[in-house]
Parts: sequence; C-alpha cells; structure tokens
Amino acid sequence: MKLIVDKGSNGLVTKEFVEYLKTPTPKSEFTQAEADELENTLKEGMKQYPGLGISATQLGIKKRACYIKFGDETNGREMFLLNPVILERSKEGFLFYEGCLSIPKTITKPLRTIRACKVIVQTDNLGELVFEINAAEDKAGEKVSIETMMTVIVQHEIDHLDGITIKDRVYNTQMVKRQDYGRNDIIVMKSPTGEMEEIKYKNANKYFLKGYEIV
Repeated sequence: MKLIVDKGSNGLVTKEFVEYLKTPTPKSEFTQAEADELENTLKEGMKQYPGLGISATQLGIKKRACYIKFGDETNGREMFLLNPVILERSKEGFLFYEGCLSIPKTITKPLRTIRACKVIVQTDNLGELVFEINAAEDKAGEKVSIETMMTVIVQHEIDHLDGITIKDRVYNTQMVKRQDYGRNDIIVMKSPTGEMEEIKYKNANKYFLKGYEIV
C-alpha cells in the first residue's frame, strides 16, 4: 500500500501528487461490499501510516471517502465517511497547527492554518453530521478537546477529497501588496472576533480600518 507524498522540488509537485491530492474527487455510488472493502483498506492504511485520519486519495484511490480515528477507546472518536461533503461552514474561524502525512516536512514543522469553528457534513453512510469546537474545554484543559480535534480532522480529510492541502489553508498575517489584487478580485478577510467575510478588494480599506486582516 503506497502513500502519495509531496516529493516535488523548487516549488513544483509530482504528477502523481497533482492527480490524487490536488484534483477534486467527485462522488460515486458504492455497493455495501465495495464500501466495506474501502473502509477496511483505509483502516489498514492508518495502521501502516499512523495518523489521525486518512483519505482514499492519499492511498492512490480515486474515491470520495476518508477514515478518522482520534483518542482512545474510552474518550475517542472513530468514523468512516462515505462521499462526505461540507454543506455549511461557520463564518467564525480559529487558528490551528496542522501536519500532513502526505507533506512529510509538516510532521516536524506543522503549518498554522485557519479552520471554521463549525461545519455541517453530509455523508452517504452516516447521514448529516455536525462538528463544532469546544472552546471552553480547550481553554480549561491542557489538551485540545476531542470535539475541536474532530472538527479540524474532518475538514483536513475532506480538503484532500476536494484537491486542497494544508499549504492552501496557511494563515498568513503579512500584508499583501496592493498590486497583487485587482479591484474586483474576491478576497477573504477575518475580523478581530474571528468572523470571515468574502469581499471585493476595492472595498478592503474600510475593513482594514475596523481591524480586519486578509486571510
């Protein structure tokens, strides 16, 4: 079983990485036997390449599915998601440090990403699921809560199925030069309280004055 990894150089990525991890994977139909087989394959993949989650595309399988396992038998969560799609994301976001098995450098040097505080996910096998961070427990405890971790992991794995990696989710507070954007280009800005807004660049100045930052 082979894990698709980023082995590119000079800012380039391999054709294999582009094919499986930078290209969206559409939904498809599964028989129960096919779904069971794919679930077992992903579980075996997690054993071979230990992590918190794995997508079918990371194993070179062009199917829209992922498997997540976090925590122990008492306090953990484990689920197989078939044809998952994010129906809704909250405007509120939060920062998190993430690593990815398919981008080995990030395992030792995680990237700071921005994630939605709440997502609603539709799946073929589990129906509609809601994932939301537990800010109170995160703040009170020394470890990140299970709810918050699951909210991050599910977005991470579905990103893989949408052709997105954590490099595309990096949060950067550096100012972007004005000439990088056209007046009517759509940008995402984050408020001081965490809300995210999509606006045209020509309207960005009034948001800057309110303390917003370009995401």
